[in-house]
Amino acid sequence: MGSPTHAPAPAGDASGAAPEDAPGDPAADAGDGPDAGVAAAEVATAEAATDEAADRGGDRGDRGSATGPAGLSDRVLLAVTAAVTLPVLWMGYGTDLDIGDVRAVGELIRAGDYRPSRNPGVPVFETIVALLDPVGGHIAINLAAAVAAGATVVGVARLVRAWGRPNGDLVGLAFLASPITLIAATSTTDFIFAVAFFVWGALAHLRDRSLAASVLFALAVGSRSSTLILIGALLVADGWEAARRRRCLRTAAVLVPLGVALYVPAWLAFDRTFGFLETEKGWRGLANNLGRFTYKNYAVAGVALVVVAALATPALVRALRRWGSDPMVRFAALAFVATEALFLQLPWKPAHLLPSLLALVLWVAASDRNRRPFLALLVGAIALNGLVAFRPLAPDDPDASTSARFEPALTPGLVVNDIDCRADFMHEDPHIGSGSWECALKPMRGSSADDPTPVG
Repeated sequence: MGSPTHAPAPAGDASGAAPEDAPGDPAADAGDGPDAGVAAAEVATAEAATDEAADRGGDRGDRGSATGPAGLSDRVLLAVTAAVTLPVLWMGYGTDLDIGDVRAVGELIRAGDYRPSRNPGVPVFETIVALLDPVGGHIAINLAAAVAAGATVVGVARLVRAWGRPNGDLVGLAFLASPITLIAATSTTDFIFAVAFFVWGALAHLRDRSLAASVLFALAVGSRSSTLILIGALLVADGWEAARRRRCLRTAAVLVPLGVALYVPAWLAFDRTFGFLETEKGWRGLANNLGRFTYKNYAVAGVALVVVAALATPALVRALRRWGSDPMVRFAALAFVATEALFLQLPWKPAHLLPSLLALVLWVAASDRNRRPFLALLVGAIALNGLVAFRPLAPDDPDASTSARFEPALTPGLVVNDIDCRADFMHEDPHIGSGSWECALKPMRGSSADDPTPVG
């Protein structure tokens, strides 16, 4: 091998780990010099060895570096996920404002009918609810969400390894630690399923299993149509190199008809028209959207993560220098920018930022900030906002804000507040006007007992 940094894992190492991509490594700059072909071949060989090792024993551990300490195994990651989700998932269906409509669609599906719970529909998630709700109610559905969260955490760890980076275990925990992940993982919401299907579809795609990747990607799109942005970013990032374009075309060729087929029932429900694609308008003007976009990003992140992200920003920018040779950098940056751009257009629920969170932690993993001390700091900073939050502003008119007043306050974090709200409303049948959604937003906008019914 031209560089020990990218040497394949030894045959006896079943961790699926790959050593860290040190700055200045020749293979990291493949494509920038006369030895680009050799370097690219070495990288491809290392990736193949990584994938094979991950397949053999990915649950045995995640080596932090060539000589560093072993990381947490997949089993430990699953245990951590269980420890933070199981104590909560029994507390009703959750606080999301669409729960009542999704359950109503579940009844329609069981009766052999269908109409989207909201346009354009989330047919895969609605079907999951239709199957599980009569079996075990909120406990069965929330348990499925917790399983999806565990699968995502393990999948993120393996995805980091598949791209030749260390410390996938901490990257997966960084995703799990976010309040929006924990809330989605313990309630009747769709995004956690979409992200889980996407992550495992990405792993299948990188291992040249195009059929499995296409099916998983289609399930992701059927769980949340906006997941197409993540899939598109992955295919563009992977297909940037000519040698990988064929597998991208294979994956896309099967994904497109499968994804379209999942939305045929919605098309039929709208009398064979494309009315199901019409969604609630989210654009109220640049200043308004930018204000909501900025404030909701801050509210989801919290002060600690804002500071840690600022510390990481120079490293994230430096990582872009490897754009031409590093598909992980390409995917993370493309996905982050694209998902944030969508949120600027539609700055609605905090959970809509889950794909951006995934892209951000992967971008950090692709940078020279991929060190265990820094990643541990990142996990702590992300988790803190779930426990305690600082709210600097309060909106003048919730759900129709044009300005805000300076009203600084230290409040319970998003997770603590969500649990408190669930305790108050868990015995009520969930519906838009129940008050649980307004309760869940208190860390962002203050007490809202007299707020109007939310629309987005």
